[in-house]
Amino acid sequence: SMTESNFFTRAGDFLTGATGDQSGLITVLNEMLGPITRKDQPTRLEARSRTPDVFDAVSQWQARDNPAPTTESMIHALFSPEEIRRFSDETGLSSPAAMEILKVIVPLCARDRKKRQLRVPDTV
Repeated sequence: SMTESNFFTRAGDFLTGATGDQSGLITVLNEMLGPITRKDQPTRLEARSRTPDVFDAVSQWQARDNPAPTTESMIHALFSPEEIRRFSDETGLSSPAAMEILKVIVPLCARDRKKRQLRVPDTV
């Protein structure tokens, strides 16, 4: 779909020539977050939001078609140091590069997952 290719292009803009596999990065992030939840349940990122400001940020990403990159502090609020390290290890990115990528793809992924959640039938 148009939105999906746009999504990968945006993420790709932040990659060096060394890593061309944007879909791989998003796959790793989706595996960290786990399966899409049912419509009547909080999304995975909502469930990870410990404070109202983090929850608000996640809600805004989920509501917007092309959410802007987020901050490093927001990534640390949503993911443990172990998870961030695992993302770095599994993608082969250095820690600083992994953080730059997460700042871009977490909001985009939040939006993508919310749209997928809304398509899940209630009878699951």
